[in-house]
Amino acid sequence: MNKKILARASVALSTMLASVGAMANTTGTVDPTFQNFRDTVVGWAKGPLGTGLAITMMLMGAGMGVAKNSPMPALSGVAGAAFLNWGPGIITQLTEGALI
Repeated sequence: MNKKILARASVALSTMLASVGAMANTTGTVDPTFQNFRDTVVGWAKGPLGTGLAITMMLMGAGMGVAKNSPMPALSGVAGAAFLNWGPGIITQLTEGALI
Protein backbone atom coordinates (compact mmCIF):
# COMPACT_ATOMS: atom_id res chain seq x y z
CA MET A 1 0.00 0.00 0.00
CA ASN A 2 2.76 2.44 0.92
CA LYS A 3 4.63 1.65 -2.30
CA LYS A 4 1.57 2.63 -4.34
CA ILE A 5 1.22 5.91 -2.47
CA LEU A 6 4.94 6.63 -2.87
CA ALA A 7 4.78 5.82 -6.59
CA ARG A 8 1.77 8.07 -7.13
CA ALA A 9 3.35 10.89 -5.15
CA SER A 10 6.57 10.65 -7.14
CA VAL A 11 4.66 10.69 -10.42
CA ALA A 12 2.67 13.72 -9.28
CA LEU A 13 5.82 15.53 -8.14
CA SER A 14 7.70 14.81 -11.36
CA THR A 15 4.70 15.97 -13.39
CA MET A 16 4.54 19.24 -11.47
CA LEU A 17 8.27 19.82 -11.88
CA ALA A 18 8.15 19.02 -15.59
CA SER A 19 5.26 21.40 -16.19
CA VAL A 20 7.13 24.47 -14.94
CA GLY A 21 8.29 25.23 -18.48
CA ALA A 22 4.79 24.96 -19.92
CA MET A 23 3.52 28.29 -18.66
CA ALA A 24 1.75 30.96 -20.68
CA ASN A 25 3.77 33.61 -22.45
CA THR A 26 4.50 36.25 -19.84
CA THR A 27 7.47 37.97 -21.46
CA GLY A 28 5.43 39.81 -24.07
CA THR A 29 7.30 38.29 -27.00
CA VAL A 30 5.43 36.17 -29.50
CA ASP A 31 6.78 34.16 -32.40
CA PRO A 32 6.00 36.33 -35.45
CA THR A 33 5.19 33.31 -37.62
CA PHE A 34 2.47 32.13 -35.27
CA GLN A 35 1.29 35.70 -34.68
CA ASN A 36 0.81 36.27 -38.43
CA PHE A 37 -1.05 32.97 -38.79
CA ARG A 38 -3.29 33.73 -35.80
CA ASP A 39 -4.06 37.23 -37.08
CA THR A 40 -4.96 35.83 -40.51
CA VAL A 41 -7.30 33.16 -39.12
CA VAL A 42 -8.96 35.58 -36.69
CA GLY A 43 -9.40 38.11 -39.50
CA TRP A 44 -11.06 35.49 -41.68
CA ALA A 45 -13.38 34.37 -38.87
CA LYS A 46 -14.36 37.93 -37.90
CA GLY A 47 -14.71 39.14 -41.47
CA PRO A 48 -17.03 38.29 -44.35
CA LEU A 49 -15.87 34.67 -44.49
CA GLY A 50 -16.97 34.05 -40.89
CA THR A 51 -20.27 35.83 -41.45
CA GLY A 52 -20.95 33.85 -44.61
CA LEU A 53 -20.11 30.55 -42.95
CA ALA A 54 -22.31 31.37 -39.94
CA ILE A 55 -25.28 32.25 -42.15
CA THR A 56 -24.72 29.14 -44.27
CA MET A 57 -24.58 26.95 -41.14
CA MET A 58 -27.82 28.40 -39.84
CA LEU A 59 -29.62 28.02 -43.18
CA MET A 60 -28.34 24.49 -43.79
CA GLY A 61 -29.28 23.48 -40.25
CA ALA A 62 -32.74 24.96 -40.65
CA GLY A 63 -33.20 23.21 -44.00
CA MET A 64 -32.05 19.88 -42.62
CA GLY A 65 -34.32 20.36 -39.60
CA VAL A 66 -37.34 20.93 -41.83
CA ALA A 67 -36.43 17.95 -44.02
CA LYS A 68 -35.98 15.61 -41.05
CA ASN A 69 -38.78 17.18 -39.00
CA SER A 70 -36.36 17.54 -36.09
CA PRO A 71 -34.95 20.60 -34.30
CA MET A 72 -31.49 19.05 -33.75
CA PRO A 73 -29.94 20.00 -37.13
CA ALA A 74 -31.16 23.56 -36.69
CA LEU A 75 -29.65 23.69 -33.20
CA SER A 76 -26.37 22.38 -34.60
CA GLY A 77 -26.39 25.19 -37.14
CA VAL A 78 -27.04 27.75 -34.43
CA ALA A 79 -24.25 26.27 -32.28
CA GLY A 80 -21.80 26.45 -35.20
CA ALA A 81 -22.79 30.02 -35.93
CA ALA A 82 -22.35 30.93 -32.26
CA PHE A 83 -18.89 29.36 -32.27
CA LEU A 84 -17.94 31.41 -35.31
CA ASN A 85 -19.23 34.51 -33.55
CA TRP A 86 -17.44 34.04 -30.20
CA GLY A 87 -14.63 31.71 -31.26
CA PRO A 88 -12.16 34.35 -32.51
CA GLY A 89 -12.42 36.30 -29.25
CA ILE A 90 -11.79 33.17 -27.21
CA ILE A 91 -8.85 32.17 -29.42
CA THR A 92 -7.39 35.67 -29.13
CA GLN A 93 -7.62 35.58 -25.34
CA LEU A 94 -6.07 32.13 -25.15
CA THR A 95 -3.15 32.95 -27.43
CA GLU A 96 -2.42 36.24 -25.70
CA GLY A 97 -2.23 34.53 -22.32
CA ALA A 98 -5.22 36.34 -20.82
CA LEU A 99 -7.24 34.82 -18.03
CA ILE A 100 -10.76 33.87 -19.06
